[in-house]
Amino acid sequence: MSTSRRTFIAASAAAAAHVWIPKPVKGDTAAELGPVTPMKAGISKWDLDTPALCVDLDKLERNIAKMQRECNANKIAVRTHAKTHKCAAIAKLQMAAGAIGICTAKLSEAEALFAAGIDRILMTTSNLPPAKIRRAMELKKRCPGFIQAVDYDQNARELNEAAKAAGLVADVVIDVAVGTRSGIPPGEDALMLARLVDKQPNLKLRGMLSYDGGAQHINGFAARKERTLKNIEENARTYEKMKSSGLNTEIFSGGGTGT
Repeated sequence: MSTSRRTFIAASAAAAAHVWIPKPVKGDTAAELGPVTPMKAGISKWDLDTPALCVDLDKLERNIAKMQRECNANKIAVRTHAKTHKCAAIAKLQMAAGAIGICTAKLSEAEALFAAGIDRILMTTSNLPPAKIRRAMELKKRCPGFIQAVDYDQNARELNEAAKAAGLVADVVIDVAVGTRSGIPPGEDALMLARLVDKQPNLKLRGMLSYDGGAQHINGFAARKERTLKNIEENARTYEKMKSSGLNTEIFSGGGTGT
């Protein structure tokens, strides 16, 4: 019997579909993924279950105090990033020392910190999927101190619509790229996005952020300083243009302990 190409392709597709249908599998339950050994105060480090975050509390507190002291002396507000420790207890120490808030990279981090009692949170990356935008608005309802970044026009419009549907005004900063990091390029593109956000009835422009993560790890302070100042030039000019245009620039966030 002759077989046409159409019949052959249809038969092959059906066979492939039959072969590749996955069989049901059993995953681990929440109880099976839970902690094996409860942690108790005074436990020996040799008895800790892994993974476990271990810190020298004296050094941690000294470092937090030093960072706050240096920033205070230079009239710079501290808004530390939780991605370096992902620990609400450390975030609370930083807030107690004088930090004006905590940054997160992900919405889930912001939700976890808020659940632990942190109520001033800046999410430094954009929420792209509509479901996460809606989740962010639900967090904003419960956490008035939640601010999030946007880096392109469609994201700003979708955020405005979600804020309107939630019956609130969302606080927003413009993520302005440094080098190849995420964010909108500095200059006119960033200014246009800031103007767009400023015109949205359910968005409140709070300023901009620019972070040169790669500069934090350059060996030698002089080289690190030179690279940082050079890379941030366009972003600083963008900030000045936003300010002279009458846009809200109360937040100009960037830098790290390395710079």
